[in-house]
Amino acid sequence: MTVLVNFLHTLRVGEPQAFENLTVFPLIGTQFQEPGYLLLDEALAQDLFEVGEVSETGSVNEVLVLNKSDFAVLILDGEILTGAKQNRVVNASVLVGPRAELEIPVSCVEQGRWRYVAEKFTDSRRFSYARLRAQKSAQVAESLHAFRAFSADQSAIWDEVERKQREMGAESPTGAVNRVYESHEEKLKKYCAAFSPLEGQVGAAVFINGCFVCLDAFDSPATLRKLHTKMLESYALDALEQDGRDKKEPENSAAEQLLEKIAAARVARYPSVGLGEDLRIKAKELVGSCLALDGRVIHLAIFAREDRETERSSGPLSRPSRRRRARL
Repeated sequence: MTVLVNFLHTLRVGEPQAFENLTVFPLIGTQFQEPGYLLLDEALAQDLFEVGEVSETGSVNEVLVLNKSDFAVLILDGEILTGAKQNRVVNASVLVGPRAELEIPVSCVEQGRWRYVAEKFTDSRRFSYARLRAQKSAQVAESLHAFRAFSADQSAIWDEVERKQREMGAESPTGAVNRVYESHEEKLKKYCAAFSPLEGQVGAAVFINGCFVCLDAFDSPATLRKLHTKMLESYALDALEQDGRDKKEPENSAAEQLLEKIAAARVARYPSVGLGEDLRIKAKELVGSCLALDGRVIHLAIFAREDRETERSSGPLSRPSRRRRARL
């Protein structure tokens, strides 16, 4: 069995937790280890890690990271990096080795700014919402297949951020996606307060109005606990957008059926940007990725797959070098 299937077989679905139109099935690990890495937030707070532009002029779709610690540092697909010349979202989960320097793939989520507000990226307090991550995951998978590059469709990313701001009434002078979170901060806090991690929980399967949205799972309950509020806020943002629509509860067996679909999905393997291997997962209704190292799943991210016509409105996938120069 593959590393992914082995991992899925170690998961047990807990009793669902729900608030308003958001339902979360906790995924309980039956076999796990303590993480041997730091999370990005931890490393930044301890001044053990730096994230900056690749040069003084910068590049929209790459940032430079420097790990000054003796531990690996985990940067997650979907983490929003704030500061430097413009805010970015990370394109793939990356495990940066001890004392390593890497350029990592990102996409811009602040179209209207290309100037320094800080020399470095100062925090990664937020996780991008599931719809944006889903679109980006599908785009990165196509880019890996075609060009072996972890690149997303930057124009489509900007279009999606603009759509989210418009639908949720959150204007920003620079088009920053963070403004959407800030505009609904009090409502998001209510959602987050309604959920709490369970003993042994390593992941979450997320449903909005009864429909599957995304799944995140990690190799350790310690990782899940540290990320829980950050993740719930991102799930709640999509739930808020869909509030007022027909509320439905997912079936009790929905999460188990989901795990079965993931186990049966097609998997393509690529070398990760950092340590380990990047697995790209695709099924009829699912798309996602998995960072694995030495037979161990570090981060699994699965999303409901949109119809191809709505995934990208910008036409055929262009080479990464061309997309980097778009709309600056």
